[in-house]
Amino acid sequence: MNRLLYVLLLSPLLASAQATIDTLHWSATRRLQLTDFHSPTQPGLGGSEFYYQLGYEVRPTSLWSEPAVDAYCLMFRNLSWISETAKNDRTLTYNQVLFDLVEVHARLMKAKLITLRADRHFKQRAKQIEYLTNSELGSEVNRFRGETGGGDDQEALLRWQRQVAIRLYDTPDLVTIVRSSKIGFGIFAGGGSLLPTGPLAGTISTPLGIATGLDIAFRRTILLLHPTQYTAQLTQAFKHQNQSWEDGMRVRPSLLEVGVGRILYDSPRSRFIPYVGYRLLDLSPRDRNDERYKGFSLTNHAPTVGVIVDIKLGDNTQKPDRSEDSFWFVRTKLSVSPVQATAPFSGGLINLQVGLGGFGRIRKVNYRTERTAIPLPSSAL
Repeated sequence: MNRLLYVLLLSPLLASAQATIDTLHWSATRRLQLTDFHSPTQPGLGGSEFYYQLGYEVRPTSLWSEPAVDAYCLMFRNLSWISETAKNDRTLTYNQVLFDLVEVHARLMKAKLITLRADRHFKQRAKQIEYLTNSELGSEVNRFRGETGGGDDQEALLRWQRQVAIRLYDTPDLVTIVRSSKIGFGIFAGGGSLLPTGPLAGTISTPLGIATGLDIAFRRTILLLHPTQYTAQLTQAFKHQNQSWEDGMRVRPSLLEVGVGRILYDSPRSRFIPYVGYRLLDLSPRDRNDERYKGFSLTNHAPTVGVIVDIKLGDNTQKPDRSEDSFWFVRTKLSVSPVQATAPFSGGLINLQVGLGGFGRIRKVNYRTERTAIPLPSSAL
């Protein structure tokens, strides 16, 4: 019995969730048509019924950036209807003027929302503006319907058509424009391996470790700060500054690369960044508490050159209404550098790193003013 009761209670919710909501957003160039009224005619009722919604949305852009504010008005085509006897141009004009009136109030609401500060009170204040705008719109819609007699008064309808067209022009559309700034930031983490070459290959085992990185971009130029911590083992003894580095000693090589790269190729799916820079290698015993190895340290620095290939994740196609310069990526990084130190600790290093990272640019939100001129039929002029 309880299960049957739950099914009966949930069935209307499931049915409504599966129903497709058919909407049409307001457009200055795409005017209403009789085929936009999809709901069956209500039995015993004449004329028409137009269902609309006025609302707003706030899209976060990125850290340190203002949110992008948009307001919208739309028609519920699956709820709106026109009776068979009212399918004519006058009924379309009546509903189009009503739709235009909703758009005027949507623009007024957006202008007020843009002036709000993006703080913890934004949502509360925005809801108040939305409520007041809907209240003012409801009052004007009732006045429009009353003065035009639901569209039956042709003269009053034409007068409202002219007035609303003028208000649409005098209340410009504030088109949201999101642009990426010149400055961007990226982070990277993964695994890495150093391949010793020359005499160094017989002195130390292949170091393996954890790679991290910070990218700071200005336009297409990127400053790279990439530290890596490795573990390895000496396979040949050597002396450096009167310190005897023994065969079999477990060591901890630390690598820091500071470089400047250039984004030579950037598409929605990948990036290619060659770079040049400076490499600092610090070798120390893994067991720093061992009295035999206290004070042991070997530091080597040298120029480095490398390439970075980032495979972007997700859809990063540029769209006219927003910026898509924030993305996750899988990075492969390869660099080479010489090692000139105490023999046999000399040769070269091939550095290979693979991992996951993210990149984003600070985004700027602007609003472009666009006036709307609605062409009117000669009868309305």
